[in-house]
Amino acid sequence: MAVQVSFYSDAAEPLHFACRLIRRALASGKPVGVCVPPAEAARLDQLLWSFDAAEFIPHRRWDGTTPPAPGEVLLVDEAAQLPHRGLLLNLGDPMPSDATAFERVLEVIGSDPARVQAGRARYRVYQQSGAKLDHFSAAG
Repeated sequence: MAVQVSFYSDAAEPLHFACRLIRRALASGKPVGVCVPPAEAARLDQLLWSFDAAEFIPHRRWDGTTPPAPGEVLLVDEAAQLPHRGLLLNLGDPMPSDATAFERVLEVIGSDPARVQAGRARYRVYQQSGAKLDHFSAAG
């Protein structure tokens, strides 16, 4: 079965928008992993702790040594490190390793021209692999 990939472009603050997507993804009941560049991982970790004072988003930067708890969001720098192939949220510019092996992929694209170009390149790779693609604007 082909992977479903959703692109979210024009996110003014991609990490904040990612927090909203993560909250929604958790509600699906599927395991959630986030591929985040090491330079942004600490900031995303902090945002997830403070995103919504009334709702905790269980998460951790996963090193692969201890099993994940049910419903825990795992932050990794390489998607292949994840112990599941449920839902992957990608915040990096390169194509995540094993991306097409996941049930669902969410791609967050900001407005920075270099990141937009990287997102377009990933779109073409997914398209060539036969993925089901859709696109939404995160602006507004």
